[in-house]
Amino acid sequence: MNQKVVINQLRKLLEHLTRQVKELGNPRLKTLGFERKLFKNHHSTLGDYLGECNDTLNTLELNSVNMPSTPWQLEHLLEQCQAIQKVIHTLPTKKKQAVTPQDELAGYERRLLQMVADLEHQVATATGFQQQQQLLSRLAITQQRLERCQMAQKDYSWKKSVT
Repeated sequence: MNQKVVINQLRKLLEHLTRQVKELGNPRLKTLGFERKLFKNHHSTLGDYLGECNDTLNTLELNSVNMPSTPWQLEHLLEQCQAIQKVIHTLPTKKKQAVTPQDELAGYERRLLQMVADLEHQVATATGFQQQQQLLSRLAITQQRLERCQMAQKDYSWKKSVT
């Protein structure tokens, strides 16, 4: 395949990846998700990795005028793009909506109520005395957490109504 065609296709791919990263808000990477040999430097955001890819592509494009790039260089750039694509696909697609503390507490309460119901069922079906005692202990702790959650909800709604 003609080298100019390949470079143009890589340019379009990088433009597409750049748009995707911008839509995601150029997320920061908490851990290094790439093999060390894939990129020259460690970056904190996907945009920085894309910048390195663009620099590589620009260098290949300039050098292609004087001498053709080796297939290895083009393959390496493609591997970099594929690695970035994989990371993009693992990121959440939607930005989280702003969750109010009241909504967050309601979510905790729902989960705790479900945990209490599950533990009550497990206690009822427990076969051994020791297993039943352990489950009763966990149930008591979960019920205390539920009570604290409900108190926090009441405190929050009271404070909100006063202000």
